Amino acid sequence: MNDRGEPAMDEVRFERMIPAQVVARREACNLAYLPVGTLEWHGLHMPFGTDFLTVSALAEEAAHSFGGVAFPPLYYGDVRFRLHECRLEWRRGYTESMQVPREFPELFALQNSDGTYGCECPPPEEDGPMPERPLPFSKQQQTEAFEQLIAFVLLQIHLYGFRNIILLPGHVPHVEPCRNAIEIYRANVERCSRLGPPARAMTFMYIEAGAQSEPLLKNHWVHADKWEGSITMVAAPGTVQMERLPEDPDTIPPAYLGYPYTTENEGYLPEQREIWHSFAALDPRNASEEYGKEQLAAVMAALGEAIEEFMGRDPGQGDGAP
Repeated sequence: MNDRGEPAMDEVRFERMIPAQVVARREACNLAYLPVGTLEWHGLHMPFGTDFLTVSALAEEAAHSFGGVAFPPLYYGDVRFRLHECRLEWRRGYTESMQVPREFPELFALQNSDGTYGCECPPPEEDGPMPERPLPFSKQQQTEAFEQLIAFVLLQIHLYGFRNIILLPGHVPHVEPCRNAIEIYRANVERCSRLGPPARAMTFMYIEAGAQSEPLLKNHWVHADKWEGSITMVAAPGTVQMERLPEDPDTIPPAYLGYPYTTENEGYLPEQREIWHSFAALDPRNASEEYGKEQLAAVMAALGEAIEEFMGRDPGQGDGAP
């Protein structure tokens, strides 16, 4: 409470706010942020929650800087068969560091008929009775379940009175599910006129914004590298343990990149030689808090521009990237 007995306006995290605080911030700026992440192995030195810790911090900073309310992140319900259990080049490091049986990830076949491998991860062969309510084991089933979960949360935010929502995925494969969830949410709100019109919603992928300030990100996808590690140092202080990285400069740190850039046994693939310089520059051992602050500031600037454009749109305009 301030000196006049009014609710304080400095809290932006919805789960920590009382109704009067929510209403006050909503009246000042009717905008909600929804971080969407995952629990994923990021090697020996980074937290499992990297992909939602980063965007949760981004949501809170955006709410303080540009107005609005930051909602708790979604980090369960993502497609597990596409993550660490399903990358052949990560399996050994993951199972050893977690001390879990290698049989767990090996349930999901990756070998193709031509001898190559990928990360499609079909569901395991079932040898037990079908339960009355089976879990969604296939990739398509899990994707649909995850999109519905996001759409339900969008509806919940709608029911709290928010008319503008920005989804902040922290895991690149979640961009499409976020955008699909927006359409599911809209279609279902239109089923009931008493809900009023759907809130306007858009998806902002912060790594795409980061590629504008760090051009090397355009060469390959991001995972447990200098950029992501540095951002995480700032977003979640104390969670990155640099001392756990291999000291030998010729040893590829666990979880840094993956197929088609590296393989479990051969290291960097020769066909990617033209961007090996990028692998070296973004090596996770080069991460620093100073670099993280610089990159986070660039991302925040891009998000601010996207918010300004989004809030100025006509109500009929749909989702879009910055």
